[in-house]
Amino acid sequence: MPEPSLVCRHTGKHVPYQIHEGLQPTFVLQLHKQWESEKIRVLSQLVADVPTAVTDNNIFIQQLTIYGVTDFHWSWLNKSMVCNTDDYHWFFLSAEGRVQAACVIYHPKKSRWDGEKIFYIDYVASAYWNRDRPNYKKQFGGVSRILIAHATRFATEKLGYRLGFCLHSLPTAEDYYRHLGLIDYDVDAEKENLRYFEAPPNIAGKLAEEASNV
Repeated sequence: MPEPSLVCRHTGKHVPYQIHEGLQPTFVLQLHKQWESEKIRVLSQLVADVPTAVTDNNIFIQQLTIYGVTDFHWSWLNKSMVCNTDDYHWFFLSAEGRVQAACVIYHPKKSRWDGEKIFYIDYVASAYWNRDRPNYKKQFGGVSRILIAHATRFATEKLGYRLGFCLHSLPTAEDYYRHLGLIDYDVDAEKENLRYFEAPPNIAGKLAEEASNV
């Protein structure tokens, strides 16, 4: 079977990628180093382009969305210290010597749809260079979706859960999860008023099929 690949939107070339399962310090440290340096570059661009964001918090928050860094406060090193028990699983997607996306799932969670056991996507993110921003187009698209699909197959084949998963979405990602076909259960007051979404079996099944083809 040929090695799966991503299409680089900068060069048009196909680039092979690998998915790594498990909390591996090598990838956490690699992610931290690579993503932090890119985050600083993006935030520096934001400040240079919109100087008023430095003194106006409303403008700053607005620009975080435009520049694709609403999760700039996330620390993956801290997450690796907290999400390191058997009820968590980590996934990394790497290509060209860089971590292109990461996903952390927690299990089990009780489905609001039918009460069955499913998994919860605690964190999923693409590298900052894989996000559009002013005067820059992402390098690789769909990397977070690939990891969600892989995690879905993993949860059914290795954890024994029925097809399905849930998550709380950052406001900037809500339309993405609606586009995937997840059920919108409104905001959750117990989770910082983030909106709760759940993938029913048919939607999760389609994603799992994508993973089986790579």
